[in-house]
Amino acid sequence: MEPNNMGTAKPAIEPIRRVKLYEEVAARIRDLIAEGELRPGQALPSERKLAEQFKVGRAVIREAIRQLEVSGLVESRHGGGNYVREITVEHLVAPIASVLNGMSHLREELMDARLFFEPQIARAAAAHATPEDLRLLEDVIRRQEERVDNGHSGAEEDAEFHDLLARATNNTVVERVMEVIDGLLEDSHARLFRSVQRSRISLEGNRRILEAVLRHDQEAAQQAMVEHLEDIARDL
Repeated sequence: MEPNNMGTAKPAIEPIRRVKLYEEVAARIRDLIAEGELRPGQALPSERKLAEQFKVGRAVIREAIRQLEVSGLVESRHGGGNYVREITVEHLVAPIASVLNGMSHLREELMDARLFFEPQIARAAAAHATPEDLRLLEDVIRRQEERVDNGHSGAEEDAEFHDLLARATNNTVVERVMEVIDGLLEDSHARLFRSVQRSRISLEGNRRILEAVLRHDQEAAQQAMVEHLEDIARDL
């Protein structure tokens, strides 16, 4: 009797992806950059020399370098030559920004992203804020109070407060990621602050966050931010 193979899942067999020569060359150069063999500001060998080293044609080298330029790892300078670029935070965040720009209509998901990030940002700010950070945070809340008391929205001061909290984490990547998310929510943020009542509620939420940060109370800062963002999400 033949064995019953019913219910036995067949292994998924994926086709082998053919890697183009220029992609392999680009990957090897990326590895050299990552390992420190090629440093920021250093010139790459000439196309001819690279072609000899990798045993490929110069057209392959040109395409590999073009790919590295697009990814921001290499730049061609006026007068000739290709050089390794300094990797900045913008290079790390740019792909995230590019993806999120295609999701600008997904406001709910972007607010969820804030709920992931900002409570931890408030917690980190409570732990790491310097006296100068605290002074700037107090100053922006004072200005927001003045704006709201005079019948204005205080939207700009609210955005500045959240930017300063991200800066107080001493983590530039966090700061840039939040700039991207906040930028995509800018229109929603502006509409939210058309309401005088909403402006005052936001101010009160920011005050509670600030008070916890001033005490360096990480748990309270995190919880205050959660409550603040949940209020905003409900209104949006």
